[in-house]
This record gives sequence, C-alpha cells and structure tokens, in this order.
Amino acid sequence: MVRTTIYLPEEIHNSLKHLAIEMHCPMADLLRKAVEKTYRQELEDLRIAQKAWKAHLKNPEKAVSARDYFAKRIKHV
Repeated sequence: MVRTTIYLPEEIHNSLKHLAIEMHCPMADLLRKAVEKTYRQELEDLRIAQKAWKAHLKNPEKAVSARDYFAKRIKHV
C-alpha cells in the first residue's frame, strides 16, 4: 500500500470521521472503499488496457491498424 495525502473540506472530513466512528473502522478504509467503488470500471478498463499493451509489446507484428480495424468493423455492422 502507498500512503497519500488528500485535502477535504472540513465538513466532509468531520462527517467521515463520525461515520468511521459509527462503523468502527478507520476513515482511510471508508475513503479506499469509496474510491474503489467510484472508479471500479475505470480501474478495470485501465488494467485491461495495460494487459493488452504488454501483449502488443511482445508481438507488435500482430497489431492491426485502426483504419483496418474500423473498416472491418463497419462491414460487420
């Protein structure tokens, strides 16, 4: 895990602090869960893109140009 700093409006900070007390968990857990839930799809898309990029770097000769890809895609629609 990596430590980071964020600046929150005082009202949100106080509300999160009270919520953390009520839920018997650290405020950091609430923030982590909120970030994961809010950006779940974007983070998954990024992981998929990174995996595809690594595969491309291993076999760049298998790449298809965007022009060829879209031309083929339009024919199938």
